Amino acid sequence: MDVIAAPHRLDFHQILLITDGEGALSIDSTCYPCRRGTLLWVRPDQVIQSFPRPGMEADVLMFTEAFPLRMGAHMAMLNDVLRPSHWQLSDSEFGAFQRVLNLLEEEFRRTDRGLGEDLLKHLLTVALLHIDQMCRARHARTEADFLTSDNGELFLRFRRELDRSYHVTRLVEDYAAALSCSTRALSRACRAVTGTSAKDVIDARVALEARRLLAHTDLTVSAVARQLGFSEVTNFGKFFARRVNTTPGAFRNEARAKPAR
Repeated sequence: MDVIAAPHRLDFHQILLITDGEGALSIDSTCYPCRRGTLLWVRPDQVIQSFPRPGMEADVLMFTEAFPLRMGAHMAMLNDVLRPSHWQLSDSEFGAFQRVLNLLEEEFRRTDRGLGEDLLKHLLTVALLHIDQMCRARHARTEADFLTSDNGELFLRFRRELDRSYHVTRLVEDYAAALSCSTRALSRACRAVTGTSAKDVIDARVALEARRLLAHTDLTVSAVARQLGFSEVTNFGKFFARRVNTTPGAFRNEARAKPAR
């Protein structure tokens, strides 16, 4: 598996199915052990770093935001950077998913006779639906029911607005105003879908970006604080310590240290 060891960001989706060997992959500073049957989904802008051992092999599926067919709201949630990125497949799940990837590769290599792109889009949809089905099978209570409701629609609009505005405001009131709803309605939607408050979802997104900037850039801690909308670096330090349980400087040092192979 040809990988880049230094932390880096991608501007496209990358799904990896480990087919042989062992190693590790860090996604947004969380290091995941990898072995046969490990499935990882790296979304655009996530910071990744690879630590393969000799003999580690993977099937890799890459696609842009614009390529997949339009799918339901539960798939929009699966594509959320705050959702899981790592799964260990059972033997049956591994075999089923690998068959889909093999069909994708076969179609990709075939001479296009006019419908090649459509076929690839539909096969990609099958692959993503396999991941969705697998996720739902792991949880007795799924998000799918919530996402067909008004709460689900409001939550998805909130997440899109949060990705646009997390560096400008961390106030629930500002997001509620942008979405033309009450703070109570927004909090109710977040509780229904995620089991946590709107404020916690906002802070999780800001903390995620803070970890990315500290791990992937050479910006000073003060510059990271300013980029995320903090007027005082001390306030950023307190926020970061509360969310990540360490200081920004200590986190940066740890994130840049390679794990033992």
